[in-house]
Formats: sequence, C-alpha cells, structure tokens
Amino acid sequence: MINKYTITAIFLMVFIVGTYIFQFYFNLDYVISSKPSDWVNFSDYVGGLINPLLGFVSLVLLIQSLNLQNQANKELREEIKANKKNENLRSFETYFFGLIDAQRNSFSSFRLDFPAHLGGKSESNVCAIQELEDQIENLRTTNKTENDIKDAIEVIDTDERIYNAVRIFYNIIKMVSEKLADDKGFDIETRKTQFQTLISFTELSQLRLVMISMQFMDCPPTKYLKENSEFMATLKELGGGADLY
Repeated sequence: MINKYTITAIFLMVFIVGTYIFQFYFNLDYVISSKPSDWVNFSDYVGGLINPLLGFVSLVLLIQSLNLQNQANKELREEIKANKKNENLRSFETYFFGLIDAQRNSFSSFRLDFPAHLGGKSESNVCAIQELEDQIENLRTTNKTENDIKDAIEVIDTDERIYNAVRIFYNIIKMVSEKLADDKGFDIETRKTQFQTLISFTELSQLRLVMISMQFMDCPPTKYLKENSEFMATLKELGGGADLY
C-alpha cells in the first residue's frame, strides 16, 4: 500500500509539472526566464501544487503506520493470550495427572464385603468389581427390578467404599469441566481430550464400577456425571454408558 500511494503521488507531481512545461514552453512558445522573480513565482506555483500532495502522502503513510502498529499489537496480544492459555493448560495437566495417580492408589486398596444372601464373599480390586457384576447378573436372572438391584448395592456399600471411589472420579470430571471452561479460553475439544485421557488412564474395573454407580446409585456425584453431556458423549464414543447393566 505504501508503494502504491508513493508512486501515485510522484506520478501526479511529474504530470502536473510536465503539463505546465508543455503548455508554456511547447504550446505557447515561452522561453525559460532569466529573471529571479519569475523563478520565485514558479517555485511558489510548484510548491503550491506539490505541498498538498506531499501532505496527502504523509497522511497515508501515517495511517498505514498506525495500521501496522495496531496489527502488531493485536498479534502480540494474541500471542500473550495463547501463552497464558498454554501455561494454564500445563498447570492443569500437572494437577490432573496427580489426581489420576491418587485415584489409582486409592483403588489399589478398594474392597467389598458381600452379605450372606449375596454370596458372602469379601473381594478386593478387580475381583470385587467382577463379583459385584456377577451379583447384578444373578439378580437380573431372577427377575429382580431396578430398585431391587439398587437396594442390594446399598447393602453392599454400607461403608461407602463404592461411593468414595465414584466421588474421586467425579471430582476429576468436575475439575475438567470447570477449569477448562469456555470462559477461560478453552473449548469442547480440549475438554474432550482430557475426558478421553481420564477414561483411558482409569482402571477398566474401576471404570465399570463408575458405570454401575451411574445406573444404580442416586447421589450427587452420579447425578452430575450423568448430566454432564460432554463427558457422557465421550464415554459413549468409547463404548461406555450409564445403562449397560
């Protein structure tokens, strides 16, 4: 843009001076004057023509300079914003993976004690989840209702071990949704990536326990998980859900 306006101004100046020379020297046969006063008048004439053009070019250059400065400031602000976003994401991920490790460590001591009418076993970790699934299947085969299964799980979970395991998972999901919200500069794809990471890094048996809880337990953590549309959509994409049992 600068070159275009500069060339245009130079062309106009040359055109005006050339027109003057053509009109008075070639067309009217005027000779070049030897009087200083004539040259003074000529310089005033040329100056009167050129000064507005130079002023116009200066204004254009000033406007262009301001535009370039504004563009540079905009890019700088965007870069600062992106750097801040990346820093917030790195800080979040440090805490995020720390919670995943805490969840894994907590589940390593997970244990369920089944009452006599539900097998009477006492199992830990993966075996506890498998036994819980077997008991749910047994209740289904004997035509027990959804409420009967809920009551059985409440009896099994009198010491709230299932609730505590689900609550840890719920806290991580809630943190992802709140810390990576749209108003903090993040988008749904970022949250979806973190949901996928959490699901992938969660023990499969514990993830099955979470899905059992969402289906059969009525508590704030399970209600929040089921109402979190972004998390549920991600879970279903990976083959999970809240109604598989």
